[in-house]
Amino acid sequence: MQFKGTHHVALRTPNFAAMEKFYTETLGLKVIRRWDEVPIIFLDIGGTTIELINSKDSGAGTLPTGGWDHIAFHVESVDEVYADLKSKNVEFTVEPKDVFGVRIAFFKDSDGNRVEIFEDHNWPK
Repeated sequence: MQFKGTHHVALRTPNFAAMEKFYTETLGLKVIRRWDEVPIIFLDIGGTTIELINSKDSGAGTLPTGGWDHIAFHVESVDEVYADLKSKNVEFTVEPKDVFGVRIAFFKDSDGNRVEIFEDHNWPK
């Protein structure tokens, strides 16, 4: 078995409209596919996609409480992205800092999911 790479990371939300607005307007991600009747959208983040799923009235309360800890966006400059997001009133839970030779920062999306911005110029292309 050989994996080609990540296709997508799925996030469930009972606040679909707010989450779509956060990821498309605040973060500027492009919707690359959508099914409005469900609703589900796929957002392009470069090397993979985020699948945003409306969980309102879908029995999402039966989902396990464990799951993804965070999604990380590989960026050219954590400090530049940090400044841009701060100007859009995004609150950070971890301010930009250097850890183990990389630069990181964390914030939460409109549903409270942890999102990381990650800078590593030595990361394989």
